[in-house]
Amino acid sequence: MAFYGVSTRNRGQWYAARALMNEKPFVFLTGPAGTGKSLIAQAVGMHRAVEERDFRKLIYTRLQVQLGKDTGFLPGSIDEKTYPFLRPFLDNLEAMTPAAKQTFTYLTTGDENKRRIFFDPIQTLRGGTFHDSYVIIDESQNIDVSTMHGVATRLGERTKMIFCGNFAQVDDARLRTPKNNGLYQLLSGLYEVGAHDIFDHVNLTQVERHRAVGIVEDILRNHDMPAEFAELEARGNIENITEVA
Repeated sequence: MAFYGVSTRNRGQWYAARALMNEKPFVFLTGPAGTGKSLIAQAVGMHRAVEERDFRKLIYTRLQVQLGKDTGFLPGSIDEKTYPFLRPFLDNLEAMTPAAKQTFTYLTTGDENKRRIFFDPIQTLRGGTFHDSYVIIDESQNIDVSTMHGVATRLGERTKMIFCGNFAQVDDARLRTPKNNGLYQLLSGLYEVGAHDIFDHVNLTQVERHRAVGIVEDILRNHDMPAEFAELEARGNIENITEVA
């Protein structure tokens, strides 16, 4: 399977792509660094929102935290503050097309009625509803319960929300406790109520980045990660998946 120049490279990514292509409103992609969570989510999003026009727009958001400080401590306008946090999106775009900069400019500037890609810091998401949108919430392991509640309840008609997260990279010590972690609470809650008709969860385990990344993950991943996080991730291992349409 290939989307916007990116091919799935293992069974986990193949299952992730299937989940991203179906009509369920929530998709959770978890797993170690370098497994392609954000890349696959973005590639399918570009395919569906830009090429196929399945959605009016692609929205990318993540928590704007840098060395423990939020956007209020960064200089410049909202756009200038946002740019450093778009770097993962831009890096992924470079993996998709040699004309990444031109593509980015074309798709993100100009008349808002013609734009296809939008960037909204999570801190600015208050009120309103996402309609006809493919929404990527990156680094979602760093979202607290209150913020997750505010984001997930913005789901509107013809909208798909994708949560990408690595429980081994929780930056805020308070969120390393399952009861305080928004991603854990939402995903575990959906499992608990058996809502498989509205969500898919795929835990990617095969590192596709430099092999050194896999070694680092093996050394550090479970150093202080609560067992509850690991157990929840494992529920999305491909051998446990039966519900992906």
